[in-house]
This record gives sequence, structure tokens and C-alpha cells, in this order.
Amino acid sequence: MAEVIGWQIGDAPLGGPPLAAAIGNFDGVHRGHQQVVAAACEAAKRDGLVPAIITFDPHPREFFRQEDAPFHLADRAEKDRLLSNLQVDRIIHVSFDESLRRTDAEDFLSSVLPALGVKQLYAGADFAFGRGRGGQIDTINDYGASVGIAAFSVPLLQDENSVVISSSRIRAALQAGDPAAAAAMLGRDWAVTGTVIKGDQRGRKIGFPTANIALETLQQPAFGVYAVEIDIDDGKAAPQRRAGGVANIGIRPTFEKKDVLCEAHLFDSDCDLYGQRLLVRLKAFLRPEQRFAGIDELLAQISTDADHARRILSDLHLRQSG
Repeated sequence: MAEVIGWQIGDAPLGGPPLAAAIGNFDGVHRGHQQVVAAACEAAKRDGLVPAIITFDPHPREFFRQEDAPFHLADRAEKDRLLSNLQVDRIIHVSFDESLRRTDAEDFLSSVLPALGVKQLYAGADFAFGRGRGGQIDTINDYGASVGIAAFSVPLLQDENSVVISSSRIRAALQAGDPAAAAAMLGRDWAVTGTVIKGDQRGRKIGFPTANIALETLQQPAFGVYAVEIDIDDGKAAPQRRAGGVANIGIRPTFEKKDVLCEAHLFDSDCDLYGQRLLVRLKAFLRPEQRFAGIDELLAQISTDADHARRILSDLHLRQSG
């Protein structure tokens, strides 16, 4: 795992060897983000620098638009795990606070980047920084020689239809109930991540126990039922696949609930998952969330959904093995 560092304006310089750093919000760590980080890593290897990532916490959108609906494609733990997998040595979370908001582009270049140890900076072609987003890559190169920093723009990655891959497109795919489209842009399945909490235990009483995860600040996909695969993340190694399953994501209108919850039923598994961190990876959207007249009608539909999910997961595994 990479060294994860929190830093804010006013902190002491980090020290250590100079960095070739990728910079951005990196929400979701999609294929375009991976291309930017790869450019920094290649430069670090070539020029004897330490490969690093500079990102912001909270996301600037949270700072400026606090009333926005949840939008994160990955929570903090998952983001750090995904970034660590990109073969960097350091992940620096710069606190996006009022001090950073007031920092203009020239001050960001002359004080923030040197304090972090940056010698080479890599960013997507649309990257902007400083107060009012007044700085771009060209700004860094205009001023950078005086502080020994060079900046490089990485072309935005496009899909097979020549459309730029972006976090906003991934959010739109999830909201449209298209996890396959989201996965194509991410380079992996999108997952609901979090710690299993105690629910009403209603599922256990009707023979379909579920592992429940609150979505909290995660992007809400289309409410409904999904075929899923479930991994356990113990924080010590790569997540381990536990089981396939079926999951409902939504507000459970049959029981007049309002909080957004992922309720995942694991196939052929009956273990206590309370308190464990899971990745519930969405594989296919089965149907929208709906209200049922009673428990019997709900139970019949859950059985149908489970059979449907089993068939889909079986077909996916056959195609992958073939």
C-alpha cells in the first residue's frame, strides 16, 4: 500500500525525495484517471523521482455545493485502495478548506506544490486550479521554472465512440441502471462499499437474510434490484470474492423507509457479516424498485429475482471463462 498523507495549508513541508505527481480529484479512479497516474509513474521511473498522487479532501464539489445529492463514485477507503493499486508510493490528500479556496494559482504554484515536494506534475488536459480555477498547465510552466516545477498535460481518454470518459458520465450510467456501461469506463465493476450494519432483520425472518450497507455519500444508482458479486475487504490485501448474490438498492417503499440502503443477499452463504467491510459489485440491473401489497407477494418476487440473478451470473462466468 502507498503511504497516505493528509496535508493542509499551514502544515510544514512534507520533505523527502522529490515527486513526479499526478493531480486531480480522481473520483472513481476511472480509466482516464489511471492514464494520468501512469504518465506520472513512467516519468518517476525515467527521472529518478518518487511516483505520487495529489488529490483533494473533501471533493471541491462538496465544499462549494453542500446541498448537492450524494455523488461520490468511491468512498475514501476505496479511493485510497484503488489509487494504491496504481503503483504509487505516496497519496497526498490536500484539505480543501477556506484557506485553499482563497489560494490563487500563483500562490498554489509557489507555496503549495513546493511544500508537497513536487518536481513534475501531471494532469488531465481539463485540469484547472487556484482561486476561481484561474490556473492551467500552461500557468504552471509559465511560473514553474522559478520554483523548479515542470507540468505536463495528459490527453483525455476517449471510449470507442470518441467520447471522453468522465466521472459525470459514469454517474449518469449508474443513474440510468446501466452498470455495464459504468464498468466499461471504470475498468472494473462499480461497487457499493461500506460496513455491514444491522437492519430490521426482516430478510432473515422470511428466508432471505441480507447484508445491509448505507450508501451515505455514495452516488445513488437507479433504485431497484441487481445481480451482484460480493467481496470482503479486510484492509490487508486485495478484496476476496465471497459470493454471488442479488441486491436491492433503494428506500424499500413496501416498508415505508426513506434512507437509501443496499440490501445484498448472498447465494449459498450463511455467515455473520456484521461489522465487516464489503464491496457489492453491480453486474446487471434486473428491475426497478417497487411497492408490494404484502410479504407473500414480496417473497415471491425475491425468489424470482434470485433465480434471475443466478442465471445472469452463471452466463457471465461462462463467457469470461470461454
